Amino acid sequence: MAKKLTSLDDLKDLKLPGGKVTPLDLARIAMKGGAVPSKPKVQAKPGPKAAQPTPADDAAEDSLFFSAMQGVAPVAGSGRQIQPPPPPAPALDPEDDEDADGKLMRQAVQGAIEFDLELSDEYMRGFVRGLDSKIFQQLKAGSLSVEGHLDLHGQNADQARDALMFFMRESYLAGRRVVLVIPGRGKNSPGGLSILRAEIQSWLTREPLRRIVLAFCTAQPRDGGTGALYVLLRKIRKSQGKVAWDTQMNWEGLER
Repeated sequence: MAKKLTSLDDLKDLKLPGGKVTPLDLARIAMKGGAVPSKPKVQAKPGPKAAQPTPADDAAEDSLFFSAMQGVAPVAGSGRQIQPPPPPAPALDPEDDEDADGKLMRQAVQGAIEFDLELSDEYMRGFVRGLDSKIFQQLKAGSLSVEGHLDLHGQNADQARDALMFFMRESYLAGRRVVLVIPGRGKNSPGGLSILRAEIQSWLTREPLRRIVLAFCTAQPRDGGTGALYVLLRKIRKSQGKVAWDTQMNWEGLER
């Protein structure tokens, strides 16, 4: 756009698009009423248009896709199937444990303790009649935390009995609820039978241990399998009867 000149002072800084101002240029400016022509604008040339896909291109792409998908069967169901996480291991319910243990302790004080027993070459179990089946199932599944263990490998019957009596007494007085006893499978015993396995069932269900034992069963493979036993002990209750421990045993000597 032309710039309008209103006085002679405007000529001082005047610059034409071509460079220096000459007298002839001034005369032309005066004839045009003092307007200075502006530099013409250069229009940019439009660039090449992007190529648009043609129907033929789309058809070729679809054909390639369907050829690649031949023989592929759709997955049954809608969307990806995500398996839910396994439920957490059940915990021993304190209320159920309290009720069952109190009832069974009263039976123990009255001397009316009876066990349901099962013994085979590969499995052993026993539990006090009246024990909550849910608690026994937790013991069998190995979901109750083991708080101590006793390994009887290499011991004869007398040594094993003394060691078991001491271990069970100390575990009971310490308030442990679940312990692991390992008599072994008896592969090196005469006839390949574990004498200790049969003896332990008898020891656990007779005095004095029957007053502190609620249940026992063959352990899970991760804890020794058929060569080990989970044993569930009662809660210690000083106000409800006392266990008649063998007074002829040297408990202090066993401890040393």
